[in-house]
Amino acid sequence: MLNTLMSGIALASLVFTAAVAFACGDKMVLLPASARYRQVTAGAHPAAILAYVPQSSALSDVVRDIESQSAAKHVGHKVRAVVNSAQLEEALQSERYDVLLTEAVVADDIQQRARLSPSMPVVLPVVFKSTRAEANAIEKSFHCLMKAPASPNNYMTAIDEAMALKVKTH
Repeated sequence: MLNTLMSGIALASLVFTAAVAFACGDKMVLLPASARYRQVTAGAHPAAILAYVPQSSALSDVVRDIESQSAAKHVGHKVRAVVNSAQLEEALQSERYDVLLTEAVVADDIQQRARLSPSMPVVLPVVFKSTRAEANAIEKSFHCLMKAPASPNNYMTAIDEAMALKVKTH
């Protein structure tokens, strides 16, 4: 009986001490770790990403950053890049994609093609060094947006938001 009582007191003191210590601001140390955890686990559904990257497009650097991101590989995102309109059309008709990555300047045309494809991917426009007003207008039209240049973590966040939109609308 005494051992049970002592064990209970020890457990209660440990719980109380941990709660007090955690309330002192120590949780701020966990913020970078929680951001990384959110990044890795946010994409619970791996995305099949089609990137429309015409020759000499700045989007090629973004695609390369996404492909090299370890979190993208961990979650299972797959990226395929096409360089011309014929390849884009063939890919949209023959395979299933969740997200279609394209430059914002051609996003309206690309969205029309995406709507006609069997998988109807979410178009994720990419803006390069845009003003806040331009970015807001594009985001209002497409409900998601990727800003570049940015860190690969920001690219992953944009893909996760596009996937959430895909799940919500389909």
